[in-house]
Amino acid sequence: MSMNATFIQVDPGELAKFQADPSLVEALFEGDTLVPPAMIALTKTMQERVRTRGPQLLAGALSQLDPALQKQIEASLGRTTAAFAAGGGGDDILKLMEQRRTRGADPASSAGSRAVLTLDKAWHGVHYLLCGEVEAGTAPLSQPVLGGAALGDDDEGFSGYGPARYFTAKQVAELSQALSRPELESQAAARFDAARMSQLSIYPGWRPSDAEWVMDGFRRLRDFYTDAASKGRAIVTCLV
Repeated sequence: MSMNATFIQVDPGELAKFQADPSLVEALFEGDTLVPPAMIALTKTMQERVRTRGPQLLAGALSQLDPALQKQIEASLGRTTAAFAAGGGGDDILKLMEQRRTRGADPASSAGSRAVLTLDKAWHGVHYLLCGEVEAGTAPLSQPVLGGAALGDDDEGFSGYGPARYFTAKQVAELSQALSRPELESQAAARFDAARMSQLSIYPGWRPSDAEWVMDGFRRLRDFYTDAASKGRAIVTCLV
Protein backbone atom coordinates (compact mmCIF):
# COMPACT_ATOMS: atom_id res chain seq x y z
CA MET A 1 0.00 0.00 0.00
CA SER A 2 1.40 3.39 -0.96
CA MET A 3 2.01 6.29 1.39
CA ASN A 4 0.41 9.60 0.44
CA ALA A 5 0.85 12.89 2.28
CA THR A 6 -2.23 15.02 2.94
CA PHE A 7 -2.31 18.52 4.44
CA ILE A 8 -5.48 20.17 5.76
CA GLN A 9 -6.01 23.76 6.87
CA VAL A 10 -7.89 24.18 10.16
CA ASP A 11 -8.85 27.13 12.30
CA PRO A 12 -6.88 27.57 15.56
CA GLY A 13 -10.01 26.68 17.52
CA GLU A 14 -10.33 23.38 15.66
CA LEU A 15 -6.68 22.62 16.31
CA ALA A 16 -7.24 23.14 20.03
CA LYS A 17 -9.94 20.45 19.94
CA PHE A 18 -7.58 18.00 18.24
CA GLN A 19 -4.87 18.76 20.78
CA ALA A 20 -7.32 18.10 23.61
CA ASP A 21 -8.59 14.86 22.05
CA PRO A 22 -6.27 13.47 19.30
CA SER A 23 -8.75 10.66 18.55
CA LEU A 24 -10.89 13.25 16.74
CA VAL A 25 -8.30 13.88 14.05
CA GLU A 26 -8.93 10.65 12.13
CA ALA A 27 -12.31 11.98 10.97
CA LEU A 28 -10.50 14.96 9.45
CA PHE A 29 -8.90 12.67 6.88
CA GLU A 30 -12.04 10.73 5.97
CA GLY A 31 -14.37 11.48 3.08
CA ASP A 32 -14.05 12.08 -0.64
CA THR A 33 -10.28 12.07 -1.06
CA LEU A 34 -9.93 9.90 -4.16
CA VAL A 35 -9.66 12.95 -6.41
CA PRO A 36 -8.75 15.87 -4.09
CA PRO A 37 -9.47 19.46 -5.21
CA ALA A 38 -5.86 20.42 -4.53
CA MET A 39 -4.76 18.17 -7.43
CA ILE A 40 -6.86 20.01 -9.99
CA ALA A 41 -4.47 22.63 -11.39
CA LEU A 42 -2.31 20.34 -13.51
CA THR A 43 0.34 21.06 -16.09
CA LYS A 44 0.20 19.22 -19.41
CA THR A 45 2.88 16.87 -18.12
CA MET A 46 0.81 16.11 -15.04
CA GLN A 47 -2.33 15.63 -17.14
CA GLU A 48 -0.53 12.96 -19.15
CA ARG A 49 0.68 11.36 -15.93
CA VAL A 50 -2.92 11.23 -14.67
CA ARG A 51 -4.02 9.59 -17.93
CA THR A 52 -1.32 6.93 -17.81
CA ARG A 53 -0.86 6.30 -14.07
CA GLY A 54 -4.06 7.63 -12.54
CA PRO A 55 -6.25 4.59 -13.29
CA GLN A 56 -3.87 2.19 -11.51
CA LEU A 57 -3.49 4.54 -8.54
CA LEU A 58 -7.27 4.88 -8.28
CA ALA A 59 -7.65 1.11 -8.55
CA GLY A 60 -5.25 0.70 -5.65
CA ALA A 61 -7.26 3.14 -3.54
CA LEU A 62 -10.56 1.46 -4.42
CA SER A 63 -9.23 -1.99 -3.60
CA GLN A 64 -8.61 -0.91 0.00
CA LEU A 65 -12.23 0.07 0.58
CA ASP A 66 -15.09 -1.87 2.08
CA PRO A 67 -16.61 -3.91 -0.80
CA ALA A 68 -20.01 -2.22 -0.51
CA LEU A 69 -18.45 1.26 -0.65
CA GLN A 70 -16.20 0.12 -3.49
CA LYS A 71 -19.20 -0.94 -5.58
CA GLN A 72 -20.96 2.34 -4.82
CA ILE A 73 -18.00 4.37 -6.03
CA GLU A 74 -17.55 2.13 -9.08
CA ALA A 75 -21.17 2.83 -10.00
CA SER A 76 -20.67 6.58 -9.67
CA LEU A 77 -17.50 6.44 -11.79
CA GLY A 78 -19.00 4.13 -14.40
CA ARG A 79 -16.06 1.71 -14.32
CA THR A 80 -14.98 -1.25 -12.23
CA THR A 81 -11.82 -1.40 -10.14
CA ALA A 82 -10.54 -4.08 -12.53
CA ALA A 83 -11.05 -1.73 -15.49
CA PHE A 84 -9.03 0.99 -13.79
CA ALA A 85 -6.33 -1.54 -12.85
CA ALA A 86 -6.10 -2.47 -16.53
CA GLY A 87 -5.28 1.15 -17.35
CA GLY A 88 -8.65 2.40 -18.58
CA GLY A 89 -10.40 5.58 -17.54
CA GLY A 90 -7.59 8.13 -17.54
CA ASP A 91 -9.58 10.66 -19.52
CA ASP A 92 -12.61 10.07 -17.29
CA ILE A 93 -10.53 10.85 -14.20
CA LEU A 94 -9.36 14.11 -15.78
CA LYS A 95 -12.96 15.06 -16.60
CA LEU A 96 -14.01 14.34 -13.02
CA MET A 97 -11.19 16.51 -11.71
CA GLU A 98 -12.23 19.34 -14.03
CA GLN A 99 -15.83 19.07 -12.83
CA ARG A 100 -14.69 19.33 -9.23
CA ARG A 101 -12.45 22.29 -10.12
CA THR A 102 -15.43 24.07 -11.70
CA ARG A 103 -17.61 23.43 -8.67
CA GLY A 104 -14.83 24.60 -6.39
CA ALA A 105 -14.62 27.89 -8.29
CA ASP A 106 -18.18 28.68 -7.20
CA PRO A 107 -18.04 30.32 -3.73
CA ALA A 108 -21.57 29.14 -2.98
CA SER A 109 -20.71 25.50 -3.62
CA SER A 110 -17.48 25.57 -1.59
CA ALA A 111 -18.82 27.35 1.47
CA GLY A 112 -17.58 25.65 4.60
CA SER A 113 -15.25 23.31 2.71
CA ARG A 114 -11.71 22.74 3.91
CA ALA A 115 -8.59 23.62 1.98
CA VAL A 116 -6.78 20.33 1.33
CA LEU A 117 -3.48 19.53 -0.34
CA THR A 118 -2.27 16.08 -1.28
CA LEU A 119 1.27 15.48 -2.46
CA ASP A 120 0.49 11.82 -3.13
CA LYS A 121 3.74 9.87 -3.38
CA ALA A 122 5.83 12.97 -4.20
CA TRP A 123 5.98 14.04 -0.53
CA HIS A 124 9.41 12.57 0.26
CA GLY A 125 10.88 13.99 -2.92
CA VAL A 126 9.50 17.45 -2.12
CA HIS A 127 10.98 17.21 1.37
CA TYR A 128 14.38 16.28 -0.05
CA LEU A 129 14.35 19.11 -2.60
CA LEU A 130 13.56 21.58 0.18
CA CYS A 131 16.35 20.64 2.56
CA GLY A 132 18.58 17.91 1.12
CA GLU A 133 17.81 15.60 4.05
CA VAL A 134 16.13 12.20 4.24
CA GLU A 135 14.36 12.83 7.55
CA ALA A 136 12.95 15.88 9.30
CA GLY A 137 15.63 17.96 11.01
CA THR A 138 15.97 21.23 12.86
CA ALA A 139 16.31 23.50 9.81
CA PRO A 140 13.09 25.38 8.96
CA LEU A 141 12.90 23.91 5.45
CA SER A 142 13.04 20.35 6.81
CA GLN A 143 9.74 20.98 8.59
CA PRO A 144 6.89 21.76 6.12
CA VAL A 145 6.49 18.15 4.90
CA LEU A 146 7.78 15.88 7.68
CA GLY A 147 7.88 18.17 10.70
CA GLY A 148 5.22 19.31 13.12
CA ALA A 149 4.10 18.20 16.58
CA ALA A 150 2.46 14.80 16.93
CA LEU A 151 -1.22 14.57 17.82
CA GLY A 152 -1.35 11.80 20.39
CA ASP A 153 1.23 9.29 21.55
CA ASP A 154 0.45 6.40 19.17
CA ASP A 155 3.62 5.82 17.15
CA GLU A 156 1.69 4.24 14.27
CA GLY A 157 -1.28 6.59 14.27
CA PHE A 158 -4.64 5.76 12.73
CA SER A 159 -3.06 5.24 9.29
CA GLY A 160 -0.23 2.98 10.40
CA TYR A 161 2.36 5.42 9.03
CA GLY A 162 2.77 7.57 12.13
CA PRO A 163 0.56 10.04 13.99
CA ALA A 164 -1.06 13.07 12.44
CA ARG A 165 1.03 16.18 13.04
CA TYR A 166 0.23 19.87 13.24
CA PHE A 167 1.64 23.36 12.82
CA THR A 168 0.11 26.26 14.70
CA ALA A 169 -0.99 29.36 12.79
CA LYS A 170 2.18 31.13 13.97
CA GLN A 171 4.37 28.28 12.72
CA VAL A 172 2.49 28.21 9.41
CA ALA A 173 3.23 31.91 8.94
CA GLU A 174 6.93 31.35 9.68
CA LEU A 175 7.17 28.37 7.33
CA SER A 176 5.32 30.28 4.63
CA GLN A 177 8.00 32.96 4.73
CA ALA A 178 10.74 30.34 4.44
CA LEU A 179 9.01 28.64 1.51
CA SER A 180 8.46 31.95 -0.29
CA ARG A 181 12.11 32.95 -0.53
CA PRO A 182 12.66 33.99 -4.18
CA GLU A 183 15.72 31.79 -4.66
CA LEU A 184 14.22 28.65 -3.14
CA GLU A 185 12.56 27.29 -6.29
CA SER A 186 15.78 27.31 -8.29
CA GLN A 187 17.68 25.77 -5.37
CA ALA A 188 15.09 23.00 -5.09
CA ALA A 189 15.18 22.30 -8.82
CA ALA A 190 18.97 22.13 -8.77
CA ARG A 191 18.84 19.54 -5.98
CA PHE A 192 16.83 17.07 -8.06
CA ASP A 193 19.03 14.07 -8.89
CA ALA A 194 17.03 10.93 -9.62
CA ALA A 195 19.97 8.57 -9.15
CA ARG A 196 21.08 10.15 -5.88
CA MET A 197 17.52 10.29 -4.51
CA SER A 198 16.97 6.62 -5.31
CA GLN A 199 20.30 5.75 -3.71
CA LEU A 200 19.17 7.52 -0.53
CA SER A 201 15.89 5.55 -0.61
CA ILE A 202 13.82 8.69 -1.06
CA TYR A 203 10.30 7.32 -1.47
CA PRO A 204 9.04 6.04 -3.89
CA GLY A 205 12.07 5.74 -6.24
CA TRP A 206 12.94 8.21 -8.99
CA ARG A 207 13.49 8.66 -12.71
CA PRO A 208 14.88 11.75 -14.49
CA SER A 209 11.42 12.33 -16.00
CA ASP A 210 9.98 12.86 -12.49
CA ALA A 211 11.58 16.31 -12.13
CA GLU A 212 8.49 18.28 -13.21
CA TRP A 213 6.19 16.10 -11.09
CA VAL A 214 8.09 16.73 -7.88
CA MET A 215 8.62 20.44 -8.65
CA ASP A 216 4.87 20.78 -9.19
CA GLY A 217 4.47 19.32 -5.71
CA PHE A 218 6.93 21.86 -4.32
CA ARG A 219 4.99 24.76 -5.84
CA ARG A 220 1.65 23.49 -4.60
CA LEU A 221 3.05 23.03 -1.07
CA ARG A 222 4.47 26.56 -1.11
CA ASP A 223 1.18 28.04 -2.31
CA PHE A 224 -0.79 26.02 0.25
CA TYR A 225 1.26 27.40 3.13
CA THR A 226 0.97 30.91 1.70
CA ASP A 227 -2.80 30.58 1.52
CA ALA A 228 -3.06 29.18 5.05
CA ALA A 229 -0.84 31.95 6.45
CA SER A 230 -2.92 34.65 4.74
CA LYS A 231 -6.02 33.27 6.48
CA GLY A 232 -4.45 32.79 9.91
CA ARG A 233 -4.94 29.02 9.79
CA ALA A 234 -3.10 26.09 11.28
CA ILE A 235 -2.23 22.96 9.28
CA VAL A 236 -2.76 19.30 10.18
CA THR A 237 -0.90 16.71 8.11
CA CYS A 238 -0.61 12.94 7.96
CA LEU A 239 0.74 10.12 5.82
CA VAL A 240 -2.20 7.94 4.82
